[in-house]
Amino acid sequence: MIHNLAQRIASWLGKELQQEERAAVMAYGLELLLGAVVKLVCFVTIPLLLGIFPQVIAALLASVVFRLAAGGAHCTAYYRCLIGSLTTFTGLGFLARWLGEIDAPGTEMALVAAFFAVTVALIWAPADTPAKPITREGHRRALKIISLLVPLCYLALVWFFPLRGDLVTASTLGLAFQAFTVTPAGYRFVEWLDVLLGRLHSIPIPGKGGVKNAV
Repeated sequence: MIHNLAQRIASWLGKELQQEERAAVMAYGLELLLGAVVKLVCFVTIPLLLGIFPQVIAALLASVVFRLAAGGAHCTAYYRCLIGSLTTFTGLGFLARWLGEIDAPGTEMALVAAFFAVTVALIWAPADTPAKPITREGHRRALKIISLLVPLCYLALVWFFPLRGDLVTASTLGLAFQAFTVTPAGYRFVEWLDVLLGRLHSIPIPGKGGVKNAV
């Protein structure tokens, strides 16, 4: 849906600006922009409605920072990525809130998660995908170093700054989950999730004309 919308807007802009030869470039940029806007809206409105916005954002920030350096598995389609990540981080947000209510040892959990992330970074990071391979050795070394530093910096932040217990727990869960997606088991899990979401998407809706109208 976003792809088609971006194509239509780019085609219209190309004609209006008399730059039809640049329509493909504009469509690509618009697709990225629209996709980012949709993700932002979903990750703000849904956690707010569910009452877990701080926890979801804490988990998401810890995950994103580690992912930028360490990489990890990807779904093969935008909507699968959106649904999978939104479901995952919503679940982590609820789990973090519950663990905070029972006074789970957040600092100790952060220590375990950081150790796990460092171990993963040493063995598997940076983990690329066929669609986005890391080809330069210098770039690969730099990403590995950064992926090792991120959990250590996170641990120092948790250790020396007074943070809310549920937010520490949420960020710990986000870091641990992202580290998991860098491992071979994590790749298999994301591949399974990707296939599952694809099958669910292909289920026809009665009276709506089948797969094309299931979006």
